[in-house]
Amino acid sequence: MGDMPLPSIVRPHESLARYLTQSNHYRTQDYSVKAKAFEPPSDLRLSVFRVDGLAIEEVWELGQSNVVDRMNQPRNLYGMANIKASAVRDVGLDIDPDNIPPRHACLVGWPESKSEQMLIQHELAAKAHLVLRT
Repeated sequence: MGDMPLPSIVRPHESLARYLTQSNHYRTQDYSVKAKAFEPPSDLRLSVFRVDGLAIEEVWELGQSNVVDRMNQPRNLYGMANIKASAVRDVGLDIDPDNIPPRHACLVGWPESKSEQMLIQHELAAKAHLVLRT
């Protein structure tokens, strides 16, 4: 699976996948991502994966093995919110490519305030492209 090592710096044009494991994280009516899909956890490190260079089957395999299969309760992998690194930085967040597991990164730099977080979530959702798993 795309074994070429990724650069340690996430380039602006890189695609990041926020895997969607809940059906209330997107809308099929207008094919959009909901802000809830980008809600940061309490540690303010929102998990994403760097998916450039992968075939779509590999993108789903990555999400299944590193997200869904590691969850406490079984969930479905419905799809992903695909967003460019530049769009993440445009809203004032940064990307920490920790690479644990491989290709993993975190969106960091969230404000403490829940209302400010919500504004950023809405901006990210608006810039993200919904890709559903078929």
